[in-house]
Amino acid sequence: MKYLLLVFSLFALMIIGCNKKESNPVNTTVDDRVSFEINYLQYDDNNYFIDEDYADTSQEFNMFNLYYGSSIPIVNQKYFVKNIEVYISVNQISQAYISIPAIAYMNLSSRSGSSMYSDSIRNYNLMMPGEVAIGRFRVLSEGVDYYFNKYTGTLTFLFPINDNDIIAAAYVVDDGSFSNDDDLHYGEFITELVNNSKTKGVLKLIKPQNLIPQYADAWKLKMKNIYQIPSFFGRVSDLDLDIFLKKPDGSETNIFHNLLLLTEFGFDKENEEGRPLPDGIFDRKAGITFNPETGEIIFPLLEPFGHNIPSELIDFKYQAIYDTLKTQLSLPGNSFVIRGKYKPL
Repeated sequence: MKYLLLVFSLFALMIIGCNKKESNPVNTTVDDRVSFEINYLQYDDNNYFIDEDYADTSQEFNMFNLYYGSSIPIVNQKYFVKNIEVYISVNQISQAYISIPAIAYMNLSSRSGSSMYSDSIRNYNLMMPGEVAIGRFRVLSEGVDYYFNKYTGTLTFLFPINDNDIIAAAYVVDDGSFSNDDDLHYGEFITELVNNSKTKGVLKLIKPQNLIPQYADAWKLKMKNIYQIPSFFGRVSDLDLDIFLKKPDGSETNIFHNLLLLTEFGFDKENEEGRPLPDGIFDRKAGITFNPETGEIIFPLLEPFGHNIPSELIDFKYQAIYDTLKTQLSLPGNSFVIRGKYKPL
């Protein structure tokens, strides 16, 4: 009898085991990332060059593309920024932050570290829209208010920059030598003002109030090739994206004349092993193709849908993106869209 009960028990366990196995779902990977879509007119408004040298795309300069468009970033030590203080305009004095009265020039000459700007520059009192700004400025904190790339001279602000905000800076450029004596100083740091008993500072203007394309020098400094992923927390991981051409009839494609748009726009240069072989997948390179801290997509060329559009796509060039206020733009018949997925952090 015990033997029969034992056999029956084993048989019952086998049946239960089989049923459990059959009831288990297939082990599949679930993509729990968030989908997004960005219209190519909607570049981010919070990125700026500190000076036109860094925005220059001629062979002598071209620092941005050499850094972001190369397999290994290429840098020009002559324009390396050794130190920087970034300022934003304020309307009143407050004990909550450090602020100074200052005049900011778009075209500010450099000075040596042992000298200050002349009083004629410091006490100039004529406002010139887009070129000279006078007001009170507070110091911003790097890593809290902004990120700065010392090789490309680019500022990424971590809060929205408003039309009426004025952005300025003081910074030191290496000038390519190993001696501090040859450093080029632009603007004046707060410590220098205190040590030299100056009550008004001189700064390098980056963004004037109410920036418009007619302020040609200032307009060059506003970057129009970086796109913000609509993430509530800003930070992203596991990013994948693709670029599509949308046609007037509503159809869309990520391939044109047998060319993958992702590759043509510089986002697919390597395979997963890091070899220079495009594989049809977004090159997820933190700090190069995207910024995981800010959730921004970085095109390696400054006018990807304008002057720098791939030659095969020249018929879809839309230069107005870079020459017109964003609020005045309208979608053309053929347009581009950036679409992808990410995990919020």
